Amino acid sequence: GGESNPASSSVKSSNSGTSADSSAGNSSSSSESALEPCDAEEEGETKRVLATGVRYICKNGFWVEVESSSSVSSSSYFDMTEQFNPDVKYGDFTDPRDGKKYRTVELKNGVFMESYTVFAENLNYGKMISGGSVQEDSTKYCYDDDPWYCENGWGGLYTWSRAMNFPAVCDSFSVASEKCPNKFNLESDNEEFNGKYYFVQHQGICPEGWHIMNENEWVEISEKSRRDVAYYMGSKVAGFGSNNYGLSILPAGYWQLGKFDQIKLSAGFYLPQQHNSNEIAGRAVYVEKNFFERSGGASKIHALSIRCVKNY
Repeated sequence: GGESNPASSSVKSSNSGTSADSSAGNSSSSSESALEPCDAEEEGETKRVLATGVRYICKNGFWVEVESSSSVSSSSYFDMTEQFNPDVKYGDFTDPRDGKKYRTVELKNGVFMESYTVFAENLNYGKMISGGSVQEDSTKYCYDDDPWYCENGWGGLYTWSRAMNFPAVCDSFSVASEKCPNKFNLESDNEEFNGKYYFVQHQGICPEGWHIMNENEWVEISEKSRRDVAYYMGSKVAGFGSNNYGLSILPAGYWQLGKFDQIKLSAGFYLPQQHNSNEIAGRAVYVEKNFFERSGGASKIHALSIRCVKNY
């Protein structure tokens, strides 16, 4: 749709005597009684109902409709100044496909690995399409269908097949099947890694020379952070934690069941694996305050975040 850019400068222009203004006298009371309540911790957050395209903001305990021309004023976005840890030495990587720059961080002294290099931000590759549309090659969702989130550190949200760089049909059928012939290459020169999903280095939509963070790498992160991943690895931006190691995980939410949800509360990341018992689900890792789930699942059509790791 032709939604106006929320970051546009015309934020205040919505009060210039629109028809909504004139009829506000009688309609506001009736619409107020129908407002949906929201929780205190959601105050200031926004959500968009996909069926109608209407955007709401949580104000004083209720979801209030936001004027479309003002969408969300930039002041209600997150302040990203503390996204990274100033005491951590970061590297830089430029994705040759689109010129986007990412900070990287080296994590050392792991259980299986001496060190490995990870994106310190979520992947943001592809052209934004609206939530619920089929993700073809080089596409992504942005939270709330708002490019601000993609472009300001929160990154894109990808269905399982898109993240794996498989055809969209693989969201509905098992890998290595007639409909979805794609499969993972589990071969490795490292005898310990060979043949195991746990260690697979699958490029997916990561740049050449990088792969989607696998289960072993997430376990290394969990062990390093004494299993409190949100605290030790989480960015300070949305109150996740101390970001000791600089990984700067953000609770970027996801797209599921027809809507964008859980921003500021949860981060979900697809693993390069299909769910063992359900062929239309992908394996995923979830990070929340005081909670880390390394073997979760998500319907493959749900859209989660992606972190890339340098091949080793």
